[in-house]
Amino acid sequence: MENIIAVDIGGTNSRFAHFTVDNNGGLSCVGTVKLKTASTSSLDDLIDRALASGSIPAGVHWNTVVLAVPGAVKENTYASLANVPWEVDVSGLRVRWGATRIFLINDFVAQAFACPLAKRLETETVQTGVAEPRAAMAVVGAGTGLGHCALVATDGGDFLPLPSEAGHAAFPFYGKTETAYRDFLMERTGAEYPYGDIVVSGPGLTNLHAFLTGREIPPKDIVAEIAPESETTVLFARFYARACRNYALTVLALGGLFIAGGVAMKNPFLVVNDHFRKEFGESRHYGPMLRQIPVSLIASEDSGLWGAANYGMMKGKGG
Repeated sequence: MENIIAVDIGGTNSRFAHFTVDNNGGLSCVGTVKLKTASTSSLDDLIDRALASGSIPAGVHWNTVVLAVPGAVKENTYASLANVPWEVDVSGLRVRWGATRIFLINDFVAQAFACPLAKRLETETVQTGVAEPRAAMAVVGAGTGLGHCALVATDGGDFLPLPSEAGHAAFPFYGKTETAYRDFLMERTGAEYPYGDIVVSGPGLTNLHAFLTGREIPPKDIVAEIAPESETTVLFARFYARACRNYALTVLALGGLFIAGGVAMKNPFLVVNDHFRKEFGESRHYGPMLRQIPVSLIASEDSGLWGAANYGMMKGKGG
């Protein structure tokens, strides 16, 4: 039996989980712990506190450790994170645990590797459809920003992740209302062009509601007062669907599209509605194809941990 530590580091919370892999390749979660990231002074401090909690046994031999972080990873070793008060550098861990395989990956690579495990996670259907076997899968998720990743099956039965920074690609607007919102957004944010991170995200929801109502309130207060047919809901659903449609077309996600991230996970009505489905399928040439892609909302906070553990299990097959 192999032991894997999966770590999902976020700006607010960091989650740890102890997974085991049995002789038949079955992945099981046997313990988790959540810590406040800002309460720790370094990566080593974070790991020491997790091990000291008792939920992650300190005396176990770890075959694999996978750390997922919200940022670009350099040389499989280093990442600088905008909302974390310290840098992530796993070179010290490789010295500390010399016989342990240690991987540092982007958090949406972890979310992508959770997609093949969707039956193990809590999900909600956004659009029914039929997944094409061995076709690419994609995950899109709005939180502080807008994350993307695709997963392609290989001939060896594993998966190849295709990391993306599509959240920084230009976001398209159409019609008078949307064009007026684009101009409002440019003036409000000072951005040189509109892009996904400032449109489809928690801050994007605040931006949109401010444009429509003139009221400046945080996302948690917005979702408490809007209804499924509120103008804020309708436009945000369309924007979210547009981001998903564009990415699904880019990577041909015929194996299924998954929605992750706290914005939709905590407020499913923002994507589980006809406005999202209609916008997602809008394409003169590829509408029928888009409407056959199964779209699911991942409703599990631990999906990143399962994905990181799945990544580690697959990498471990290589020895």
